[in-house]
Amino acid sequence: MKVGDWQKTYWEDENGNRTTIQDVLDELRSEPVITLEVRKLSGLDTVPIDLDRKENADLSYPIIVIEKDGQFESILDGHHRLQKALDEDRSFILAKVKRENKQSFTSEE
Repeated sequence: MKVGDWQKTYWEDENGNRTTIQDVLDELRSEPVITLEVRKLSGLDTVPIDLDRKENADLSYPIIVIEKDGQFESILDGHHRLQKALDEDRSFILAKVKRENKQSFTSEE
């Protein structure tokens, strides 16, 4: 994932095909915002956490979780929000779930 202006966030698959955060948000537009148990997400891979970004993370925005074969596989967007929720001992976090299909997402920094 390229960090900076959040609207410039994108992911690349192994073939170099890019998916932007706006592409993902458009795809998930009709998906409901749900609440997920923070502890069930705490074992997923994460990215290095910038303390300022974590402290300023707005927990009113849902994270985006990738689900594959009925299991949560990774956090696509919202690592800092999840870490803030963990640090604040919150039980739940708002989320949207992206059910993985053809394209596999990998985060890059």
